[in-house]
Amino acid sequence: MTITRRNFAKSASLITAGSLFASPLIARASAANGKAPIVDTVYGKVRGVRQEDGIYTFKGIPYAASTAGANRFMAPQKRDPWAGVRDCIDWGPIAPQGASQANPSGGMGHDFARFFGVGSEIAVSQSEDCLVLNVFTPALDNRKRPVMVWIHGGGFSIGGSTGQRSDGSNVALHQDVVTVSLNHRLGVLGYCHLHGYDGDFVHSGNVGQLDLIAALEWVRDNIEHFGGDPDTVLVYGESGGGGKVSTLMAMPGASGLYHRSICQSGTANRLPSADQATEYAGLLLKELDLATDDIRKLQQVPVERLIATASKMELSGAPGMRMGFVPTANTVDLPRNPIEAVADGSSPVPFMIGCTKHEASLFLSASGTDPATVTEERLQHQLRGMFHDKADDLLEGYRANHPEHTPGDLLVRIMTDRTRMASIELAEAHIQAGGAPTYMYLFTWESPVLPHLKSAHGIDGTFYFDNTESVEITSDNPEALSLAKSVSTAWANFAKYGEPSAPGLPDWPQYSLENRETMVLSASPAIENDPLGADRKLREELGV
Repeated sequence: MTITRRNFAKSASLITAGSLFASPLIARASAANGKAPIVDTVYGKVRGVRQEDGIYTFKGIPYAASTAGANRFMAPQKRDPWAGVRDCIDWGPIAPQGASQANPSGGMGHDFARFFGVGSEIAVSQSEDCLVLNVFTPALDNRKRPVMVWIHGGGFSIGGSTGQRSDGSNVALHQDVVTVSLNHRLGVLGYCHLHGYDGDFVHSGNVGQLDLIAALEWVRDNIEHFGGDPDTVLVYGESGGGGKVSTLMAMPGASGLYHRSICQSGTANRLPSADQATEYAGLLLKELDLATDDIRKLQQVPVERLIATASKMELSGAPGMRMGFVPTANTVDLPRNPIEAVADGSSPVPFMIGCTKHEASLFLSASGTDPATVTEERLQHQLRGMFHDKADDLLEGYRANHPEHTPGDLLVRIMTDRTRMASIELAEAHIQAGGAPTYMYLFTWESPVLPHLKSAHGIDGTFYFDNTESVEITSDNPEALSLAKSVSTAWANFAKYGEPSAPGLPDWPQYSLENRETMVLSASPAIENDPLGADRKLREELGV
């Protein structure tokens, strides 16, 4: 049997999303060949495209109003309905964004594009009218398929849902599910807590998260028209997307809008308090020469200046920064830190979490450092800056656990385990709550294209979408294609049934504190109990 796949290499073309509307030429061509489906939504009719593989795509569908002007720093608002049919063929605008700690200038250059699949074939605009989403569906019928809602990464500061890497077509085609991706407010526009200065801005520290809730409400109200089931919704995300998912898991407003969740290589277990976030917002006002009683003038500052100022603050590590512009805990929308809320049962749905084995190799490479060049002096200096008086004991323990490691290997292992330990901690909190199963994975496949990255942060992203052929680092590698088929099926089955399973994978047991059963995703997937357990125990003993 021949399996139909999208040929990304042949279909790549310059896509301009300066407008939410397709060009007249594209619209006419779609209509002429009878492949222009039209679907009703709560705001009006939308026209999409039926691809050659039979998948129906709708891109740039508005799910809320523009966030510009008086809506800036406010909770997402309903959009005015439109007349006629709106063309939703091109990617919509991404949120305004600039350089940040998540995306400093410099780094891997072309290797970064090869790794993430971010290249010149996709060109998108930035706009405060960015609350749009994309739908990929096998059929426009009444089947009520499970819905997989993807939340993009990039910390809380950058990113978007455009491009081939997270295109939902292959998953929709091969797994008979509906996939959704979306854009939302980021950085200063999404997470600037102004409530301490003006009571009208009570939601401002979490409006980026409230955008996600608005998108999930749109899914609840509209997805049946696209062949989806609003009562079987998975939310999942990688890196910053995992942080956003873990934050959603603690938000009362998200309750009931999703039914399974996955955090991939990222959590947000603890977030700044309202007092800390207020202090940081005050630094922004100072940088902009605004008095605290002139808070509403922030809605009139040109967006370019606002983004540039916030980026400067994040890149410089301004005094009192406390993690930059991220969600704010101890607020009406996020009453508790995610780690506390999840442990108390705020998200009683099946949950999967995991990371890659060498997360930190990407971050070192992005800063221009090949792990192979890390010296002993660099290793000790960096660890003391991160772990202070516990650095020496930590390094001594890791050396004992990994006597074969070079200084660069040790630095990658120790930095990576910050992400891994946070994932384990959130899994433990979910188990503590009881009532729903928890699953753990560790992705260990290494690409031969950029071998110094090993199993780096983000290398697994295209596997879950079955899109490994879309980026050069995996391309047509037979191992990658086989593993992608298995893990994309497991992710889809988790969306369908609340438990991951797939041909090519062993039976996947629930994660427990007794055995710490973990699916190791490699060329030969296997279940291991407590992989890298000596490192976990060391960190727990030292409290780092």
